[in-house]
Amino acid sequence: MNPRTKLLIAQPDGAKLVSLLLWLEQYTDLEVVGTTCTGDKLAACASFHQPEVVILDFSLLAQDQPATTGKIKATASHPAILVMHESEIAPMESALGKDLDGYINPKLVLSELTESVRKAAQKRIAPVAPVYVPATMAG
Repeated sequence: MNPRTKLLIAQPDGAKLVSLLLWLEQYTDLEVVGTTCTGDKLAACASFHQPEVVILDFSLLAQDQPATTGKIKATASHPAILVMHESEIAPMESALGKDLDGYINPKLVLSELTESVRKAAQKRIAPVAPVYVPATMAG
């Protein structure tokens, strides 16, 4: 059995948060380890819960995006960050920075949302082969 992918959800809208939690509850390979409704506590929540993927509402990034995403990425779990936004986000990608791993439109069907989460988790776990150096060449 594969380990469950740990998610942290940052969503200021209570109704959207509850809907997302109820939808994700039916997937056994995904586990919501924490939630937050404010951007202030986002880095602290990521540090405490050590998620593999953070699903983040765009409105929580509006104040200080580079600092916020930098703090999240700096946590020990180095989570993938997926931003949820209702409008076309492609024109804003360069302004949002390179720390983000993807964008989710909340109008996606649940299977597309969960597939985006799984892909972000897989990208985050990029296998690195150990380097083999014979002892005679190690210096």
